[in-house]
Amino acid sequence: MDRTRSLVASVLVLLMLTAAPPVVLGGAAAPSEPCVPGTIWEDLSSGVKYICIYDEQYGGSRWELLSNGQRGATGWEYRSSTLGCLLGSVGLSGLSGGGADAVARSYRWPCASTYDRAPQPVGELRSRIVIQRYGATGWGTCRDSGYQYNTVVSSGWLAGIDMGVTADCGSGTYRAVGYGSFFQSSAWRTGSLTSAALYLP
Repeated sequence: MDRTRSLVASVLVLLMLTAAPPVVLGGAAAPSEPCVPGTIWEDLSSGVKYICIYDEQYGGSRWELLSNGQRGATGWEYRSSTLGCLLGSVGLSGLSGGGADAVARSYRWPCASTYDRAPQPVGELRSRIVIQRYGATGWGTCRDSGYQYNTVVSSGWLAGIDMGVTADCGSGTYRAVGYGSFFQSSAWRTGSLTSAALYLP
């Protein structure tokens, strides 16, 4: 009996030591704007890093993905002169094992600057990040955060995934797909963005 318990305990310890670390994911408020140009901000749920820049066309400061070892995209995912707009950004980090995040920001028309931000009630702004790996049959999902809903009134919400010290689906070519939505006039107003591909060892 003691020998069986000892064997079971040994097997459990071995399984704990060889098991892959859990994927860290989270949803949180996006970094606030306006920001102080030159400031670096790291999304702790994914490891993706941003720098605050001054953008004359935007009419003030905004966050931009740091280009060193990262790939990303920013753009309008949804635009309507009556319902408002959704600005999305997606980032994929090649640092450590990689991670990715998606930020969704809601605006009221004319959707031109930070002054047009439209704070959404709790549960009416959501973001989702999907990390994909390229394989023999094309792009396939490696990790998916699912939708992360705003838990406080906010005009920006973030979903992030950190894969730890190594890429969760093995070395290869990865990309990130970010989804965002805001709830307006009894329906979700949704869009998506895809990052450029990045090799993760």
